[in-house]
Amino acid sequence: MSLKFTRELIGLSSFDVKSIESIEGGWVATLTPALQSYICPLCCKPSTTHARVKDRRLKHLWIPERGILFVQVPVIRQRCNDCCHTWSLSWPQIPQRGKVTSTFRQLVVNLCYQKTFALVSKETGVAESTLSTWFYDWAPTQLPHPEDHQAPDYVCLDEFALRKGHQYGVCLQDHETGHVWKTGMGKKRGELQALLRSYPFSPPTAIVTDMAPGMAKTVKEVWSETAVVIDKFHVIQLLTQALDRARKHSMTYATQHLAIRQHKRLLMAPPATLKEEEREKLAHWFTHDWRLEELYQATQALRRVYHLPTYQQAKQAFQAWVNRYQFSPNSAVSKVVKTLIQWEEELLNYFHYKITNAKLEGTNNLIKTLKRRSYGTPCLEKMTVRIRLECQQPSK
Repeated sequence: MSLKFTRELIGLSSFDVKSIESIEGGWVATLTPALQSYICPLCCKPSTTHARVKDRRLKHLWIPERGILFVQVPVIRQRCNDCCHTWSLSWPQIPQRGKVTSTFRQLVVNLCYQKTFALVSKETGVAESTLSTWFYDWAPTQLPHPEDHQAPDYVCLDEFALRKGHQYGVCLQDHETGHVWKTGMGKKRGELQALLRSYPFSPPTAIVTDMAPGMAKTVKEVWSETAVVIDKFHVIQLLTQALDRARKHSMTYATQHLAIRQHKRLLMAPPATLKEEEREKLAHWFTHDWRLEELYQATQALRRVYHLPTYQQAKQAFQAWVNRYQFSPNSAVSKVVKTLIQWEEELLNYFHYKITNAKLEGTNNLIKTLKRRSYGTPCLEKMTVRIRLECQQPSK
């Protein structure tokens, strides 16, 4: 490498490049201070070099598939000619202790974003525990601050598993930007109330959540003026799950994987997307199982309710749907209807606000990826930082 190119690559303006040599696994650039006279920090008088005992070799840059560029800098002590104060010289990006420069540390920390510490450790030769310390010292400084952003009008609320079946967390996400502003430990009533009270903004206009027991009631206790909307996916899911259970009890129940996928697609797909022969096959299937047919018709009827443009039309259509299926001899249908009657207000609120939990469900997939990358969730605080850092960032 040429010395001019090396100096630009290194980017340390306080030094000149004296020489560079190749070593196993990289290069070593020997640097000399560009400024040769120094002022005493106490009396501002000239000083002289008191001692130069040794040189320090620090990691400065990591070049993929090439190696590490080290910088070798002198350790210089100065003595004031007037007050006899003695001190060691320090330069920007060169810490007083340690074996890496600030540039190398920041470069490695950036590599840890959306990667495992094990992979970055293997690439750069830095210990995983050191990477973790560097990353979680830096990451909180990169998180957006609530005071720099407007309060969201609509918020998504959902739980996520820290240890499935044992430990859960809950997060609050801005519906518009997809940024997670708050996460909390546990999903019990008291824990959820504490999470809502610590929300960094004023209560939103509306909040969308799933049909978890007590979730909507707890939200109303803390945010009495906030409208609760249940996610339409979870509403339809009540019927699609019942439909799938009925399929398994049907006399034409498939046992091969490909046949199972075909049958599920026939039952779950909108009728308009099916071919003529597929609709005929479905009609033939229904002639042998009236329970399956009624569940299918109830599912499609409720989907048509969600396609209506206004609240009044949706309310009338939903009431007609309830009247049609509430006392059905098919217990699978009537059970779903009774459940949705209890959620009628929250279900119809969708037609006022048109919000869903789709972005938060996507964030749950990101959280699962973070758990796999972290080999579990050893620390909720660090997991929260990771979630907020790697999920969608709020717009300015």
